[in-house]
Amino acid sequence: MFEMFFPDFKDPQMAALLPKEAVAYFKNNQSRMEMNMMMGMKNATISDGLKKTSITLMDLMGQKYAVENNASNDAEQKKAMESTKVSITADKKMIAGYMCAKALVEIPNPEKAKELIKMDVWFTKDLSINKNYMNGPIDKIDGSVLEFSLNQSGMKINLSAKEVLKQPVSDDLFIIPTGYKRMSSAELMKMMGGK
Repeated sequence: MFEMFFPDFKDPQMAALLPKEAVAYFKNNQSRMEMNMMMGMKNATISDGLKKTSITLMDLMGQKYAVENNASNDAEQKKAMESTKVSITADKKMIAGYMCAKALVEIPNPEKAKELIKMDVWFTKDLSINKNYMNGPIDKIDGSVLEFSLNQSGMKINLSAKEVLKQPVSDDLFIIPTGYKRMSSAELMKMMGGK
């Protein structure tokens, strides 16, 4: 279970609507991250590290969508991932009972040339989660990520593991349930009134 923080968010009423925690499940090469959003909305992202695919399940007040985020099909995003730089620092701290090291991750922004997306990532080698479960820039880190922060759309987001439980995980968590309409992220943006 991860705690979520938005340290730069100043409006307390809006901050109350933001998610406070996320739950992640891991099995073999797959992961699932679930969080409750504002106004009863829920989402879960299912990633497959071997196939390099992820699908976000969105429940928007009863309207259910399965949005495909296939990074391997997006040439610009793939190039950015390949150009990602990881620097391991000497910093260490305990997170959820595991000693973690700090990595600085720099990802070229596929939307803005010459701009870097920077992440602070804390990881441990004492927890054996199959590294192939990750689909994204932090898959270059040799260890299990227990905390990270990033700036997304001008908002800083911190996720930090609060608890790690070792227990059986059902295969059903990595299957798209019936009743979800499949679409691409571009189709979702168009449906929501974007470009």
